[in-house]
Amino acid sequence: MFMGSSSFISMGKALKKKPPNTNADARRLMFVDSIIKADSVEVVQLPNATNLMDGTLYAIFDGKLYLIRGIQPNVHPVSLFVNNTILNQSFLATFKFDVIFIFTSIVFLEPDKFMSMPQRIYELYRSGLNESQGHGALEAGTFALWNNNVDNIQERIRYLCETANPSEAKDPLIKPNMSKFRAMLEYKVQCLEKAARNSNIMMGPYCQSNETSNRDNVRKHYITFQDSKLRSFAWSVISSMLNAEARNCLIPSNASMADKQAVEGANTSTKPVIKSGKKPKQRKIAVASGTVSITTFFKPAL
Repeated sequence: MFMGSSSFISMGKALKKKPPNTNADARRLMFVDSIIKADSVEVVQLPNATNLMDGTLYAIFDGKLYLIRGIQPNVHPVSLFVNNTILNQSFLATFKFDVIFIFTSIVFLEPDKFMSMPQRIYELYRSGLNESQGHGALEAGTFALWNNNVDNIQERIRYLCETANPSEAKDPLIKPNMSKFRAMLEYKVQCLEKAARNSNIMMGPYCQSNETSNRDNVRKHYITFQDSKLRSFAWSVISSMLNAEARNCLIPSNASMADKQAVEGANTSTKPVIKSGKKPKQRKIAVASGTVSITTFFKPAL
C-alpha cells in the first residue's frame, strides 16, 4: 500500500512540470496496488464512464489510470483503520481503472453507425447544446487517452468493433460488435467472481452465514458464497461502470435484475443472515492495563 501526495493538472492545455505542492491543504492518496512506489502522482479530470458529460477525478501513475473513490473530503468525514493506521477524511482510496469502460460508453451512443473514434468524441462534446456547455477539458482528456493509446485502447477497440475501411488506416470507421463486447464484459464478471472467492471477500449481498455452534464462550459460523447472487453482484458492479446506452445493449436481462439491489445492499453494509434461536452471551476480553481501546475514538466529547 502506497500513500503519497498528489497534484491536480488540467487536460485542456499543456502545463509545465513543477514540483508537487506539499502545503497543508494537499490531499493524500492511498493506493491499494502495492507495486506503486512513488513520492507523488498527477490527478486529472476525465469523463465519468457512467455519464460522459460529467467529470471525475483519476490519478495517473506509470501510464495507468486509478479511479479515485471512497472518502469525500468535507462531505462524508469518516475515520478508517487500515493496517492499524488511522486514516481520516484527508485520505482518498484509488483503484485501478480500465479505460475500456469510457470508450465502450462512447461507441454505444451510436451503435448502429460506422464512425471513427475521433469523430465520435467530436460528436459527443461539440454537437448542439453540448458545445455551449463547455466540455473542453473532458474532450481533451478523452483525446489524450485515445491518442496515447492508454491500456492499448486502440487495438482493443478495433478488435471489439467491425471496421468499414482498411485496418491500416490511422482512424478506421468502426461499429461495435455486440457479441464481442458482451464476451468482454462476461470475462470481467468472471474475474470479479474469482477475485471475491480467492480473496475471501465476504459481503451480505452474496453470502450466507449459518451458526454451527453456540456455546458459552465460542460461537462458530459457516459462511458460504451464493453463486447466483455473487454473479448478480459482479454484473451490477460492471454495469455501474457504463452509461445507460451501453447497459441497455450489453447487460443481460437476468443480470440487470439486481443491479440496484446488489449495489444498495453493499452500500448499506447489509449483514449476512445469522440463523440462531439462542441469545449470544457476551464475555469481556482481558487486556493489559493501560492499553488504548479503539472504543475511545467513539466516546462523546465532554
